[in-house]
Amino acid sequence: MEKLSKITSKDIRNFCFISHGGAGKSTLTEMLLYNAGVIDEPGSVDKGNSHSDFNAVEKEHKHSVHNSYFNFEWHNKLFHFIDTPGYADFRSEVISALRMVESAVLLVDAAAGIEVNTGYVWELADKNDLAKAVFINKVDKEDADFDRVVEELRSTYDDSFAIVTIPYYENGKFEGIIDLLDEKLYKNIDGELKSFPVPDSEKERVEDYELKLTEEIVELKEDLMIKYLDGEKITIKELTKAFEEEVAGEELVPVFAGSALQNCGVAKFLDDLTRIFPSASEVHSDHLVKSGEVLSPEPESKFSAQVCKTMVDPYIGKLSIFRIFSGKLERDDMIYIPNIDEEIKVTKLYKLNGKDQDNVDDLTAGEIGAVAKLDELVTSYTMRDPETDIYYHELEFPKPMYSRAAYPADGIDEEKMASALQRYSDSDPTFKVNYNKVTKELICDGMGTIHFIMIKEECQRKYDVDFTTQEPKVAYRETIQKKADVEEKYKKQSGGRGQYGHVLMRVEPLPRGRGFEFEEEIFGGAIPGQYIPAVEKGIVDAKEEGALAGYPVVDFKVVLYDGSYHDVDSSEMAFKIASSKAFRKALEQARSVLLEPIMSVKVTVPQDFMGDIMGDFNSRRGRIEGMDPQDGVQIIKAKVPQAEMFNYAVELKSITGGYGSFDMEFSHYDKVPGDISDKIIEQVKREKS
Repeated sequence: MEKLSKITSKDIRNFCFISHGGAGKSTLTEMLLYNAGVIDEPGSVDKGNSHSDFNAVEKEHKHSVHNSYFNFEWHNKLFHFIDTPGYADFRSEVISALRMVESAVLLVDAAAGIEVNTGYVWELADKNDLAKAVFINKVDKEDADFDRVVEELRSTYDDSFAIVTIPYYENGKFEGIIDLLDEKLYKNIDGELKSFPVPDSEKERVEDYELKLTEEIVELKEDLMIKYLDGEKITIKELTKAFEEEVAGEELVPVFAGSALQNCGVAKFLDDLTRIFPSASEVHSDHLVKSGEVLSPEPESKFSAQVCKTMVDPYIGKLSIFRIFSGKLERDDMIYIPNIDEEIKVTKLYKLNGKDQDNVDDLTAGEIGAVAKLDELVTSYTMRDPETDIYYHELEFPKPMYSRAAYPADGIDEEKMASALQRYSDSDPTFKVNYNKVTKELICDGMGTIHFIMIKEECQRKYDVDFTTQEPKVAYRETIQKKADVEEKYKKQSGGRGQYGHVLMRVEPLPRGRGFEFEEEIFGGAIPGQYIPAVEKGIVDAKEEGALAGYPVVDFKVVLYDGSYHDVDSSEMAFKIASSKAFRKALEQARSVLLEPIMSVKVTVPQDFMGDIMGDFNSRRGRIEGMDPQDGVQIIKAKVPQAEMFNYAVELKSITGGYGSFDMEFSHYDKVPGDISDKIIEQVKREKS
């Protein structure tokens, strides 16, 4: 598509679609592209040929996994819009999209109403200080109830909702939409939108809606309120102007009706968005700036932008998608990245349209674009003119709480698997990969089972890597419960120079979290100073494998207080071996026990689920530490063994129907109950045998 000439930020409209899964975002995207002339025929999610769900995994599963980005011209305005996934496991995509736009359109299924993820994405739009609109989709369904959904919106959220279009039915069948601002009925006839006068049968209903709309608008405008109370007529032009100002100022939320599947109400919806959504010149960027001077969102300002999404492809390489907040970026420009204190050259610039990347020479304030193969760029990084000091806040993504251990499938090299998973994590801030040295497992943290299914399939397709996952092993520790006094003499003679090291030492427990301490109380040169570091090194090496189940030993102190040496046969190696053997002997005498990691858990749930959560924690050996009612929900704090929490992300969804969330971090290590400890030790012995 050709770029508008002499584009300014006033000509740009940026918005994204947000919703719970299945509300019809991808279908509405197809119809927007079709109406705007970007595509000749709308695709279908069910047929696997939609332009927004173009990824092979998305086609197979028939739902969005990643954001899709589009731009097109409509009524001399340049639109950038982003179709986001609706499933909770892919919330990072929504967070990325909302940072790049001024406005968000919430889709709600006219039959299902508000669902689990609806509230989450709505709060995110609020947090990003965006203008908002609601598109009540699927009003053509038999069980659709537009009025019920509107009342549900008003009773659930604090926003002021103003209905702009309503569905029109003939003999119970959906036939079109009525626009309350221009008082016309719109029907889609043979693929063309046509307007008609409001039918007499609908005039009373329309008047009721118009009265409510008028009251919503004038309530926020003092001059219009005075006219309204005085009984003076307020013109459509006056109402429309006030309405546009109030939407841009985030005081009103317009509500539209339509059927994306029938392409009814879509073109009118796009017309209205052109008028009422704020332009890129009205971006509220102050709250996005972490430090430095806030720059005007105009092409004449110094350049600044932020990377909001990273994609990694085995053929294209890294693709960094960004929003320009000020200034202009041209091909071959040098830009400064304050996050890493480096300047880099931009060799190629792209605009995105679904799976296509179109080369462009420049991008200006308000536009969404991309650069390829700049490995220095990472999601959240600020890009700017070297002469300005602006620095944007990092994006805040949810912490991944569902942990799995990854193992290569048959015939797959472990290093190749680890490399593929690491590359995937570069593009997904809610997927983390770390190697646990204690359990010798590659641990992957994600958002849930659907997330892992998609990652597994994408790794198969992109990197020809397959892997299996299972519950991670717990990184247990061992410690001692009483003091032990031990002596070890290591003496070896095998012809020529021998080996001699002799140590006496005390081993005693330390409080939890103290780790390992080493002291020496050698007097009179019983052990020369050059050998004492070797004694400590022997203990450091030996403590990595405890006597019970081979886990690292922690929270103890060793005091080396005596010993002896041989002028010829003593060496660092001899004293290292002697101290290691002495430590092993001490573990047998000091009553070793297993320790397990305990997590601090904070669960946020609606009040109705509080009892279920507390009962569930009790079954997990958890200890409730407090409850805090906050904004209509309960925050429950507890300490729970990590061994009981690996599947909690999935199980909490089951308990609360998706309305619960939780955060978790390591707290401390504590003693494993005797019966459970015995089972763990027995299991380790079986695995080693």
